[in-house]
Amino acid sequence: MNLLQQGAWLALIERSRCFRRALPFAMGLILLGLGCLFRLPQWLQLQEQELARRGHLLQAHEAKAAEVLALSQMRKALDEARQRLQDARWRLAAGDDISDLLDQLATSGHTHGLHFERLDVLDEVRQPGYWQTPLDVQVVGRYSGLRMWLDDWLGQARLLRAEGLRLAPADDRPGLLRLGMRVHAYQADGPVPEPLSLADSPARGEVQPVVLDPFSAWATRIAQAGLASVPLAQLQMVGSLQRGQQREALLLAAGRLYRVRPGDRLGRDGGVVVEVAERQLDVRERLFLGGVWRERTVMLTLRKSVTTEATEGDEMAVEVGGGGVDTQSVVHGGVLSG
Repeated sequence: MNLLQQGAWLALIERSRCFRRALPFAMGLILLGLGCLFRLPQWLQLQEQELARRGHLLQAHEAKAAEVLALSQMRKALDEARQRLQDARWRLAAGDDISDLLDQLATSGHTHGLHFERLDVLDEVRQPGYWQTPLDVQVVGRYSGLRMWLDDWLGQARLLRAEGLRLAPADDRPGLLRLGMRVHAYQADGPVPEPLSLADSPARGEVQPVVLDPFSAWATRIAQAGLASVPLAQLQMVGSLQRGQQREALLLAAGRLYRVRPGDRLGRDGGVVVEVAERQLDVRERLFLGGVWRERTVMLTLRKSVTTEATEGDEMAVEVGGGGVDTQSVVHGGVLSG
């Protein structure tokens, strides 16, 4: 055997050794491939199931997140509702008790010149979460005072509910009205802290005087304003102006000058200016005296102050001394014209 044949045999033997070493790995790869081909459909099915499960989990997570958000909003709304409930329970009595309420009632009535004929505090009535106290009130006074008193007393921060209002002329007191009503006051059944929202509550506006009295015979024709709400005794005639054939009087009230002419309204008793002279102003008033309506004439002059009272259909002179004033502050009395 020559050398070439020996080399070929040696190379073949060497390749056979490498082949024998690689054969197990090749068989393993073939078996692995066959196993993969056999299990691949099952794996794909499992993958689809896991993807579907993942989708369901994401949907459940989104639903839970929405529920958590809704729950958070509901808790916030519940806290706000509880706060409003606490505020409402405090406003039932506004931090006061019945004795404080009665003091306010008396003070307000005295301020507006009213006379209380009856004030009965009835038995408390137990309600869920609060007490209810009825009060029967009967008061006598002028219409303007009664109206301003109602606005003042019933418009406070404390909750008051009025019912059964009865308003009629007081037969035994000419010119006055009698008001009867039942007022329900409330009190929480336990201590309630003062709410922080009280600081945001707007201040109450000033109660405006009543300009129309439906119980007055002239109320449908006279709307009192300006000098019509000022007593004649508080008006001073300080001069007069001539405009063609018409003369106007200069009246001083509360530091301001007003110009009035015949037909203007003056005073709280429905006075009407009937004549203006150089040094005198005549006002015709209509009063309810002795159960009948009577007229009287009031004269404002430039002479020294003298005041008299007329109870019949006579004339009354109210003479007021004049003085220097600044004519730049004159306010025209046209607003008083009827």
